[in-house]
Amino acid sequence: MKCRFIILIVFPLIWPQIAKSQYTGWKKESCLSHYLSGLSNIGNLEYQKKVYTVGMIGIPLSFALDHTFETYIKDHKLYNTSISKIGDIYGHRWGYTAVFTSIIITNVIQGNTYRKTCSDAGLFMEAVLTTAAITELLKRNIHRQRPIGYGKNSFPSGHTSGAFTLAVVLNHLYGQTVGTLAYGMAAFVGSTRLNDKKHYLSDVFSGALIGIIVGRSFTKEHYQPVTFSYRPEPKGFEIRISSTL
Repeated sequence: MKCRFIILIVFPLIWPQIAKSQYTGWKKESCLSHYLSGLSNIGNLEYQKKVYTVGMIGIPLSFALDHTFETYIKDHKLYNTSISKIGDIYGHRWGYTAVFTSIIITNVIQGNTYRKTCSDAGLFMEAVLTTAAITELLKRNIHRQRPIGYGKNSFPSGHTSGAFTLAVVLNHLYGQTVGTLAYGMAAFVGSTRLNDKKHYLSDVFSGALIGIIVGRSFTKEHYQPVTFSYRPEPKGFEIRISSTL
């Protein structure tokens, strides 16, 4: 466990150096500085104002409703074991592997450059591993017992934080349609953690908040190549220049 924790902390710092010359569209700054810029966005109150406002209201409320939800779940299961297992798988390493592989395959199919592929993969690695590190750090210091009765690592939900980070990244890379599906899947993951009595409502809500904040922090620093398009018009043509920042 100690080894895994060290990897979660250190790897986000190592990854940019490994892929130093492979990122597309970065400003002239060291890759470590680029990573730290993304990390600093976690505390960027102006950029994260809406999310932190929701957190300030939602976290105390979710703690207040913990017992109510726990009692409800005891008497009203949301899913059967087979369906709930899907959320358990997606919110863990298999879900990460599937999304990472999909990012690579999508870039290959689209004929994107090697640098662009590494840029997207790097965003995934930075966001997911930073979320995992923050979640693990909180778990190790808070020691909240799970509602199922064992394991003092309930707060926050790692499955939920990871799933919401994936949702933010996928929404950034592939747009609203894919993003909506990813957010829906993340919400499903959170609900299965409640269903299986692995977490309290406040664990799940806080995990979702962490995932969204970290995901937003790194997508803000992810620069995509500028694309050009034009459309013929009766009196000429229209040129459009777009870039995802």
